[in-house]
Amino acid sequence: MKLKQLDYFLALCKNKSFTKTSEELGISQPYLSTHIRELEQELNAQLITRDYGNNTLTPEGLVLKKRGEKIFQEFEMAVTEINLLVHTGETATIKIGTNLADTDYLIAKMLTDFHQKYPLASIDYGYYDNLEIALENKEIDIAVGILSEENSKIASSLIFSESYVVFISKKNQLSYLNELSVEHLLQTPLINYSKQIYEKNIIKTWIEINHPELKDNQCYELPSTISILNLVDQDFGVAFLPYSLADSIPNYLSITSVEIIDGPFRNISIGYHSDLPLSKAHKDLIEQLQFIF
Repeated sequence: MKLKQLDYFLALCKNKSFTKTSEELGISQPYLSTHIRELEQELNAQLITRDYGNNTLTPEGLVLKKRGEKIFQEFEMAVTEINLLVHTGETATIKIGTNLADTDYLIAKMLTDFHQKYPLASIDYGYYDNLEIALENKEIDIAVGILSEENSKIASSLIFSESYVVFISKKNQLSYLNELSVEHLLQTPLINYSKQIYEKNIIKTWIEINHPELKDNQCYELPSTISILNLVDQDFGVAFLPYSLADSIPNYLSITSVEIIDGPFRNISIGYHSDLPLSKAHKDLIEQLQFIF
């Protein structure tokens, strides 16, 4: 039995006329008659006593009408519940993007709490060098990172500002200072992110504009935060990394952080496409993301 056949049958029960029913459904009368006849053949029972303009139901037809109406009520309830789940985002796959290389552990901790509230929702979290284009193209739903404030297609709000500090091996004599100046670093190798990591540009731009004298320093470039920290631990050089990272240095690394005078800084925002309708789950996730730093 097809739902379409049952739907046609219930409409015929209401109208008691093949002509009225076919007009209401927008189908031809022979097409309607064929489906009702197929239904009767499948059930091996006559459902309707045919009387032009005033068809009546047989006892078998009355049973199918009663049960069929319940079937469609359950179906409508299912549709309503599914729409509610989709609207709230409880069954959604929410895509989060970032151009920050050091926030994985912060995001992971927050997602544990989110999963407890929305166990049927899934998270797709990834790194995007050009975060704004990913938002504009709706490749992601939510962005956490460094965003322009002048993009009309993106609704964003600043959630955190922090400076970069110098991460340095405890073996290095500079690690005992309370504060560093650029002069302290003139002969010190610098360790930075590789070119595919967005934040490399922050340090590079800061050096070019404010301290070009550092441009000639020997430089190592690595693709991840942990690889940079490992090289710092071996005293190959120093690295400019966000201040918040100081609280999450692995215990096996002998590293400390020292503030630098007038150092670079970063502004972190949360953004989403201005045309994107936000479900309840999206809104809750955005709210939680504001407090991960």
